[in-house]
Amino acid sequence: MAMHLHRSNGTMLLRRDAVARCKHCGTPIEWFDRYDGQRIPLSMEFPARPVPVPMRWYTARGLAHPGADPNTGQCRIPHPAICPALEHTDLPPEIEDLVGRLAVRMRKRIDQGLFLPEADRPADEPRKRDPEPSASSRHVVSLYSTLHIAPGEVQDIRCTALHDDGARCENRLFDRKDGRWEETAVPRSPGRQGQRLLSATGGRMWVWSIREFNHTLRWRRQLCTDHDRGDVLAQVPNELVPFSPLAHGEYVLGQRPAGYDRPPADEHLEIHTGPKDRTVCAGDGCSHASSRSEPTGWLCWQCVRVAKRRARIHQQWQASQPSD
Repeated sequence: MAMHLHRSNGTMLLRRDAVARCKHCGTPIEWFDRYDGQRIPLSMEFPARPVPVPMRWYTARGLAHPGADPNTGQCRIPHPAICPALEHTDLPPEIEDLVGRLAVRMRKRIDQGLFLPEADRPADEPRKRDPEPSASSRHVVSLYSTLHIAPGEVQDIRCTALHDDGARCENRLFDRKDGRWEETAVPRSPGRQGQRLLSATGGRMWVWSIREFNHTLRWRRQLCTDHDRGDVLAQVPNELVPFSPLAHGEYVLGQRPAGYDRPPADEHLEIHTGPKDRTVCAGDGCSHASSRSEPTGWLCWQCVRVAKRRARIHQQWQASQPSD
């Protein structure tokens, strides 16, 4: 289904691309384009009466404007004004209570290991969306047909889980049983660079494809089998970033990599071919058979039914004939 923006919309920012979490407190926020061309992170809607006038914002036709919504009397609050990770002074009691509730929620998520504030992250932790590649060769991974590019080859992708000592897990994600190499189409990109890539590759490339649901979830979170659970805290951001043909065209594989075949099964599977001696039905033109030892002239159940019907019809015919 195609998605279209209304002609009266004042922004090209889609809601699905504007939802995020505050990196300081973990509270869900929505980014909006402002009326003056800038952007602002806003909270959910609240009744405008207890909110101070400078904190009131509302949205119309995709743009954020100062003030309350004239139709609903609701307003949104800029998140920095109520972020529990920041210090606030001279807040009204209602807003101070809201900040306290957000602080309790933030502390609970931190205690459960579901969130780590930006200020508490290691200083050397990479924050780039597309991390520096760890090798000259980078493989493309297909997770339910969604393409991502790894920082290196698939067998070298490390788990991002955080150990108790603060170090990163040394385990690898790769398991030959999780996926296989498949040839797929190169996503089309506009411009001459996109056309050159399609011409150089023939529009096809090899990707490490994972289709099993549980394996896909583990690879999306970039966790090894030892840390594949919901309460694991990441030591570094996820390194599997969306694949872009223009940015990652040099890593497109035109040939299937060797050495990734699945290991053969340990046990030899013997397929049962059926009994060696079979008794074939004696019916005219019938090919049915029995695995048991049957007497000579044996008929299958279908031929027995046909023979009984013929005998019954013959008896009825004889009974209808006039007697001498």
